[in-house]
Amino acid sequence: MPIWMAFLTLTFIWGSTPLAIQWSQQGTGHSFAVTARIAIGVMLFVLLIPVLKRRPVTFRQLNVISVIAGLNLFGSMILLYWGARFLPSGWISVLFGLGPMLTGLMAAFWLREPFTRDHLLGSLLGFAGLLVIFAHADTAGEQTPLGVGLVILSVCVASAGNVAIKRWSRDISPLWVAAGSLWVAFPLFLVVFLTSGDPWPGTVTLRSGLAIVYLGVVANGVGFVCFYYLLSRVSAANAFLVTLTAPAVALWLGAVFNQEVIQEGLLLGTILILVGLALFQWGIPWKIRSRRESV
Repeated sequence: MPIWMAFLTLTFIWGSTPLAIQWSQQGTGHSFAVTARIAIGVMLFVLLIPVLKRRPVTFRQLNVISVIAGLNLFGSMILLYWGARFLPSGWISVLFGLGPMLTGLMAAFWLREPFTRDHLLGSLLGFAGLLVIFAHADTAGEQTPLGVGLVILSVCVASAGNVAIKRWSRDISPLWVAAGSLWVAFPLFLVVFLTSGDPWPGTVTLRSGLAIVYLGVVANGVGFVCFYYLLSRVSAANAFLVTLTAPAVALWLGAVFNQEVIQEGLLLGTILILVGLALFQWGIPWKIRSRRESV
């Protein structure tokens, strides 16, 4: 697959996932929707086992990373699906743009990775954008601030999990990490659904059913493979460029297919977050930096 095709495919998948999450819950409930999505992902990776060429280093290491990744997946997804009920779909992708910055900040404390002035400036701009979105959240609905808080908490859980996964996943194929996370998380999602009191949906609309299948097969499978394909072909910084393009796709899809209004406060907050993410990933452009250093 050409690199540009993988990039465009991943941009569309990550940009369309928030809308699919909202559609999957219509008439089914958030606990059933996320459980069904994970169940499809579990079956998908079970079918992929015979074609996985790279085997885990040790069974113990696979168990450890599977538990870490599975708990991370469970915690972040539960919060995300809960918060998605109160937010326009476009907001979700924008808020997840804070993920790389939060991961970098946590990695600086826990893994002693460098945290430069560019990282600090980018993080400050990103959090300034978050404050702008919070300030205008009540204009979109009474429960919108609750949704923003839940999604931000989901991002924090996912970021902390990414740091832990990075520490323990050395020499393990990403496909095995994904498979293990789904196998550990699925029983937890199933217990939540069975104990939540939510009724089993009598009927599932065509749109909800297709959204669940899309998330289970395309988002869990194709999106994951495309992302790690990019990581194997280009630098990590260029692969994470998708976090800049996906929010634009998500906002456009939400406006066209879900009649979501893009407010001025959201646009300003989005710009601040994406500019902050760009500075965090690539720093100040070298021409500006060299001019500053020559003064």
